[in-house]
Amino acid sequence: MTRQKKSRSTGNNGQRHLPAAEARKLRQPKEETKKKGAGKKSGSRNAIVEQKAEQQAGHSGPKDPRTGSKKPIALVAELTVTPQLKPDLQPKARLSKAAAPGLTAAEELALIENDTLLQQLLERVENNEVLTGKEAKYFNAKTARLEQLLEQLGLSEQTDTTEDNDPLAQFERTDWRKSILGDDD
Repeated sequence: MTRQKKSRSTGNNGQRHLPAAEARKLRQPKEETKKKGAGKKSGSRNAIVEQKAEQQAGHSGPKDPRTGSKKPIALVAELTVTPQLKPDLQPKARLSKAAAPGLTAAEELALIENDTLLQQLLERVENNEVLTGKEAKYFNAKTARLEQLLEQLGLSEQTDTTEDNDPLAQFERTDWRKSILGDDD
């Protein structure tokens, strides 16, 4: 027995790959279908359709779809006399007096000072508690109104305590040259 050299090429195991030109020839062409038209055929408006005439058997003769309204139209404008209405000279809106404020400044001040919710919120603020939401809005609104009322009534104390408590203002007021250089200058 003679020895045969093994080769790497494979045998005809599968179908061979066809070039593009041959593959096109073997493909079946798609069936060409006619597109459906959307709507009526052209000229159908002017054509008298017998089917519609059969459906409307109660009417005499076929109805022409081109005919429109039979209502007569006046070719000359007629003068119509309309009665003139007198203009309504009365005003539509009514004037009303402005509502007088219900409380005087002193009464409103007394109500704010006796407000229990405001007193509770004030205690919480003095205890360094932070107010949030509706409570903060209520507290700010009432304290602002209280300050306005105190100014109106002349009860507010307008002293220069803000400057005394301000450390920056004290720092600027001190004369450092005297303390550093001495009292000689």
